Amino acid sequence: MTWKKLDQIRRENPITDQEEYDESYAEASLAFELARLVYGLRTDAGLTQTELAKRMGTTQSSVARWESGGSLPTIDLLDRLGQAVGVRLELVASQHDPTGSKDSPSGAVAFGAR
Repeated sequence: MTWKKLDQIRRENPITDQEEYDESYAEASLAFELARLVYGLRTDAGLTQTELAKRMGTTQSSVARWESGGSLPTIDLLDRLGQAVGVRLELVASQHDPTGSKDSPSGAVAFGAR
């Protein structure tokens, strides 16, 4: 999609509910980031979708859906992903800090390969 087409779509479909828009945008952003994570870990490990699925005890089509952002993996599946590719994954909760400061208060839970 070109920027011109995107601008046209935005003009034709103005945002009427900013809160709903923000929630949808946050959900789509999460799906995109998880898709990048799954794809990156799989390719860094040199695995095909089928090989990763076998190691995780799931299906190739599930891996494909995560990588396309079509569905979100559960925490259990992320744990199995980490174990399958031999990495330790951490789930971090923090206050939104647009500067990306490392000094933000946060809590972390590690899972996956130890």
